[in-house]
Amino acid sequence: MLKSERLKTILQIVNTQKFVTVDELAQTLKVSDMTIRRDLNELHRASKILRVHGGAQLLSDQTRIEKSYKQKREIHSKEKLEVAKRACNLIHENDSIYVGPGTTLELMVANLKVKHLRIVTNSLPVFEVAKNSAQDYDLIMIGGSYRRISGAFLGALANSELATMSFSAGFVGVNGIKDASMTTANLEEGQTEGIGLDHSQIKFVVADYSKLDHSDFHHFYDLHKVDGLVTNRGIEPELEKHYSQYTTVYK
Repeated sequence: MLKSERLKTILQIVNTQKFVTVDELAQTLKVSDMTIRRDLNELHRASKILRVHGGAQLLSDQTRIEKSYKQKREIHSKEKLEVAKRACNLIHENDSIYVGPGTTLELMVANLKVKHLRIVTNSLPVFEVAKNSAQDYDLIMIGGSYRRISGAFLGALANSELATMSFSAGFVGVNGIKDASMTTANLEEGQTEGIGLDHSQIKFVVADYSKLDHSDFHHFYDLHKVDGLVTNRGIEPELEKHYSQYTTVYK
């Protein structure tokens, strides 16, 4: 089967089944898993499908609509928890950290084991998680204009407050990472996260596998400016090699 025919067949299967695994496609088309992964990555880059861990799913109009932080909590929850716990290992006693908005970062704060820590955040959900921790953390909530869909405070007030501070480490989430481009859905939210990173001695982006090789509306930071990408252990070797060009991959 020619490559063009194979891509057409894959697209037909995804459109019919809504979701399909790499193994299923490899068996159906009688080619290697590696060939299927390359094909899926090509279709994803062409915005024909949505590439997800272990396979692909239908790219519907719904996937292009920004979900609220409450909706995002239900997506890839197992993978997010794995990444969150890995990120916890990068936080040490007596650190002062900036934590941006994001459901994976909520899980990171919920799973912290250190006892003495200062947490600065512009995310109301992250603040609530930290406030309810058994640890008596020093918490600072950054004010500003409230963006309800993400639970984040942003804008001029938030930016000016963050610009006066310095952090041992900064942690941000993303809606997508495409090559060296870290992207999010909202320009102002991205600007605030960028300031938090700029004032952090060590910078981390925390993202489960579904965010890789995917982009959203606004480019807000360059991956090569951060010290590490924290992601899942099961990241595909090709993707790990690709993103290792820009930063250290923690998994």
